[in-house]
Amino acid sequence: MVTVTGISQPAIVPQEPAASAPPTASPTTSPALPASTLQAAVATVTLRSVPPSLTPGPSFTQVLPTPTETLLPPLDLPTEKPLAPALVAWTGLPTYLGDSDPGRLFRVDYDPDLWAQTESNFGEIVLANRQIEYCTITPWSGRGLPVDWKVTHEFRYIGSASFDVNIVTYQGVVKFVTYVGGDRRVLTGFQVSFNDQTETCLQHAEAIFGTLRSYAAVPTSTPIEPTLSATPTP
Repeated sequence: MVTVTGISQPAIVPQEPAASAPPTASPTTSPALPASTLQAAVATVTLRSVPPSLTPGPSFTQVLPTPTETLLPPLDLPTEKPLAPALVAWTGLPTYLGDSDPGRLFRVDYDPDLWAQTESNFGEIVLANRQIEYCTITPWSGRGLPVDWKVTHEFRYIGSASFDVNIVTYQGVVKFVTYVGGDRRVLTGFQVSFNDQTETCLQHAEAIFGTLRSYAAVPTSTPIEPTLSATPTP
């Protein structure tokens, strides 16, 4: 008797399906630029990175013309009078009234053959030299000067009066000279101007300043008391 034994089959375990892996992104590539475009970009970057040139260009200095002075018209002088006195007086208020005694005037004497009283271009009375054009004597009370002008001071006696003499120069050239002085009773100033013949003009002017003196504007008289005469008694 044959006994048949059943053959057992291996157990089949159901398996879960494996998780699918995420899809791998495929690398993307930029499209290739043309070679000419790359060369232009490199050239652009290269040009922008170069600093601008600091080398200065040629410079030019403009030369301005030297300013020149324009002379005013010469003064009109009165005709010299025949048989004029040897000296003529020029009188006036002192230019420094606060330093002068009240009621006093200055007086100088001049040669009418050499000088003449006339009106300046600015309307003031001046003395003008008949022989040297533009040689004048003007009343002076001081004024400001440009910064590049220089003044040299000196004290001198001319005649019996003491003077503070101020020599005004510009670039080494004497432009005018002022004289401020008096006789201790008046203090007045004069300006001597010129265009040429400086030394001769100053010598002629100082001959006038040597006569400077003061006098009372209104002469005062001492009243005389009347004398009583004795009258006979009748």
